[in-house]
Order: sequence, then structure tokens, then C-alpha cells
Amino acid sequence: MNPAPLRVLIVDDEPLAHEVLRTYIGRVAHLTVAGHCYTAAEALAFLHQHPVDAVLLDIQMPEMSGLELLQALPQRPPVILTTAHSEFALESYEHGVIDYLMKPVPFPRFLKAIGRLGAGTMAPSAPTPASAAEPPAALLLRDGATTHRVALADIQLLEAYGNYVKVHTVAGRLVVTDTLRRLLTELPEAEFVRVHKSYVVPLRRVERLESQQLTVAGQILPLGAAFRQDFLRRWQQTAQ
Repeated sequence: MNPAPLRVLIVDDEPLAHEVLRTYIGRVAHLTVAGHCYTAAEALAFLHQHPVDAVLLDIQMPEMSGLELLQALPQRPPVILTTAHSEFALESYEHGVIDYLMKPVPFPRFLKAIGRLGAGTMAPSAPTPASAAEPPAALLLRDGATTHRVALADIQLLEAYGNYVKVHTVAGRLVVTDTLRRLLTELPEAEFVRVHKSYVVPLRRVERLESQQLTVAGQILPLGAAFRQDFLRRWQQTAQ
């Protein structure tokens, strides 16, 4: 008999964060969403009435922070903190949290944190069939204090920009605090390819290849020698 799934409570004041974490939980066979709370006060009331096996807890929330919620709970289930602010890391571990996840949270990093709950092997569950009602695959990207949900189909290219990444989309451009290397872990490998140390592009948007450069969504980009062979292999596969 399979063990009962772990009941995970999501506590975050951002609806988009709930959407991402709910999706991640749905991809893991031994997890289920116990509930959604958007304030620490809601979470406090929920935890007094419902047993849970783990809490995914945001730190910065209005009225009461996640760390203040931890202090208010005399007994609490294992907690994994989720936050966009690294400065709380040291203080958070003083509260005995299981892990500390930085937003936007990559799925592999989420799995690693879940593994620390001591629940055994957390195998991803079988994917559910796609339907027209499901939202398109997307990235959550932070532009300053704002989080944007950007559909993968709308991305034209990603460009390294110092300690930032310019994400060119059909609606405009976002400058996000991230790296191309990390964003690649969030992008489907079959759809996106690195063509230069400074550029990642969707294969479907490559329009033309000329010697050491390519045209992507109307823009001419360099094709780095180190990336040329992999790009050519994968681009040819898309044409088959």
C-alpha cells in the first residue's frame, strides 16, 4: 500500500507564487496541497484547525511576516521558507526551518528541499494530459518589486546584461535580476537553446542562419563557436 501523500500548506501573499508552488506539488507523487493562505493570520488559524505535514512559507507578508508566524507557533510542522530576499537566510535557520528557497524557485531546487522532509524518494508523478483550460507554460520573472508571468510562447530571446537578463517578449522587454545559466534550468530543453554566451533563443523563432550569425525574431545575433554544433543539431531536428 502506498503511503498517504504529504499535506503541504502554501502561505504567500502573491497569487502567482501559489500558482507555481501548486504546479510543483502536483508534479510530485507524494505531495498534495493542504490549503492556500495569503496572510500569516490566515495560516495561523488554518494550522490550529487542520493537520499538515509541511508548510511552504513566504517571509515578507503584510501585517505579520513569515518569521513572526514561526515565533507565534508553539508547535509547528516542518517549514520551507520561500522568499525573494537572501538577507533573511541566517535568521531563518535559527527557527529550525528545513530549507530556504529563493524566488523564482526552480523545480529541481524545490525537489531538493522536499527531499529534506525525510519522506523517502519523492518521484515526480505522471504528467496529466494537457487541455485547453490549462494555462500556458510560463516563467515567473521579477522586474524590481514586480513579478511578471511570461508565457514561454511569448519569449523572443534572452540576453545577458551584466548581473541581469533582458527578456525580450512580444509585448516588450523585461530586465530581471537573474542569470542565463539559472534561467536555462527553468526553460524546456527541447524548445530553447544557448547560441552565444550572451544569448538564449527559442528554436522556433530562428528565422535564418548565415555563417556566424542568425536571425531571431527579426534581430541579428552572433552564433558562438562553442555553441554552433549543438545549435545546428537541434535546429535541424526541429525541421524534420
